[in-house]
Amino acid sequence: MISTMRTALVTGVFVAVGAIASYAQGDGEARMRSWSVALGVECAHCHVPDRWMEASKPAYAFAQRMTRMVSRLNEGPLKGVGIVTCWTCHRGRPIPARVPRTEWERIQADHETEFATQPDRALGMSIYAASLGVDCSYCHEADRAANAKAPKAMVARMLPIFEEIPKYFDDSRRPVTQCYMCHQGKTRPER
Repeated sequence: MISTMRTALVTGVFVAVGAIASYAQGDGEARMRSWSVALGVECAHCHVPDRWMEASKPAYAFAQRMTRMVSRLNEGPLKGVGIVTCWTCHRGRPIPARVPRTEWERIQADHETEFATQPDRALGMSIYAASLGVDCSYCHEADRAANAKAPKAMVARMLPIFEEIPKYFDDSRRPVTQCYMCHQGKTRPER
């Protein structure tokens, strides 16, 4: 009887370990598929075929850094706001889109007189507006001194993202972080 119980216990442990390993592998495969879709690439973009754990391709190490970046953003500046994924910025492209120059230049030209003495602010506000697909009233009250709108407060909450993202890039690949990378013309990023 004790022998039968031991056999059942050992068999149960092996079955449980096998199920956990199978789940982890399945979870890993699902994660890899989602990354492939998010970046619009095949597995071989990062991996050496038939040697999936080999880290010889630069894209493999870069993907690991990007995974750490996404985790850090979700656990840090975005905690309580909403998560981002690879899709949020990439949307099926290996390199995230940039705000179209024509979009922010048009907005800047429309407000040229308002920012005649503040060209840097004109550039920043134009890029914000084009990135979210909004006009000034989305963040600002008609009386600019009031500034009590929630989107205006959200801007301050998002600023740490601009410090966090560059930490995961070397000098040769460091992007100029823009709201457009996640928002792409919408007030809420796609997740």
